[in-house]
Amino acid sequence: MAIPRSHVALVFLLMAMAALMQSSVHCADPAPSKLGEIIVLIRGRLDLARDVAFTKLKTCKLIEDSVREAEILANATTEGTKQGLTKDQVSTFYKAQMEANKLIQYNVVALDKTLKDYKIKNDLIGIRKQLNELDAKILPLIKPCVTELSSSKSTDICLETVSKVVSITDPKTPDYYKAAVVRAAALFTETCLTAPICKSEELSIH
Repeated sequence: MAIPRSHVALVFLLMAMAALMQSSVHCADPAPSKLGEIIVLIRGRLDLARDVAFTKLKTCKLIEDSVREAEILANATTEGTKQGLTKDQVSTFYKAQMEANKLIQYNVVALDKTLKDYKIKNDLIGIRKQLNELDAKILPLIKPCVTELSSSKSTDICLETVSKVVSITDPKTPDYYKAAVVRAAALFTETCLTAPICKSEELSIH
């Protein structure tokens, strides 16, 4: 018995749809790594540096604020140790965040001629509330990121992983912002330079 052409066409259509669906599954973007997640949050933190710089400029406050930095570090240490981090890890991570943030602030204040006309909705208290909200999301991710990198088979692989998430290819992004992102990722770079991932080699200097 001959199969009606309409049935044949339907079979081919269903096969094509099934192939397309299977292809879509294979081409779907992989779930973001913990490292990728935390870099997005870190950049969200750095994106507030311009707002901080503006409010300090308008209110004649110094960029350096040792009291505030000590407060941030103390709070982060308390919360970070609850997440299984060592005090050294918390210190390395948050000192890097503060230095990266100040790097942007200094560049913006000294070089950005449009800053005086900049408009923001929040004052310094409001901005700090935003930073605290970001920190609440960042802290639980630090240890998983360190663990993720610690499973790397070599220093090169580990550093390549970090490089992929901190690299910014947008030509409009200022160099100082790119440098700030790299600085903010210091703990992860240091993890790649720590045993057992990193193995010391004898270097002969001639």
